Amino acid sequence: MWLQLIRSIILGLLPEVLFFTLYLTFTKNIKEKRVKLFFLITLAYVVCILVKRYEFIYYLVFVAVLYGILKILYKEKTQIIDVFIIMYAEIYLGIVSFLFSSLFEQDLSNYWFILGVNRIILFLPFLFKNKLHILYNQYCLLWNRNDNEKRRIKSITLRNISLIIINVAIFVMNIYLTSIFRFMK
Repeated sequence: MWLQLIRSIILGLLPEVLFFTLYLTFTKNIKEKRVKLFFLITLAYVVCILVKRYEFIYYLVFVAVLYGILKILYKEKTQIIDVFIIMYAEIYLGIVSFLFSSLFEQDLSNYWFILGVNRIILFLPFLFKNKLHILYNQYCLLWNRNDNEKRRIKSITLRNISLIIINVAIFVMNIYLTSIFRFMK
């Protein structure tokens, strides 16, 4: 039991918490309080996700708690669109996890290899870490309404597209987690 817990922490919790921390620091160009951010995300991850695994509501609570952490640490830098930014990170994590978990349905012989590749792919977006902040700034610019300036896409359109993406992801991830829960029983 202890060995499984240690493996879960080293191969599950730490890489995913590091992913969220790096994602937020590169996307929002955070320079200060990064260690506090890492430890608070770790605490939120343990409370929200490891306490009751495969319950989708806790993944949504994790987004809210993570937004609250950002609001506490970086008061003026935190915007409502950060909820969407956090959800996009969860969507990416969910897609990567789904793709690799579907590779070993009943055959667990290659589990460690697939897990290693999964963790490498998880950090793949950071090869473009300089672009994350540029995309975030563009997202903020298009999100905020400005009737005086002609833009390629209206803010209401971007907001609706963002909401649709998040709602579809929530629906699909809920189905996926339900199927995993049945598989684990």
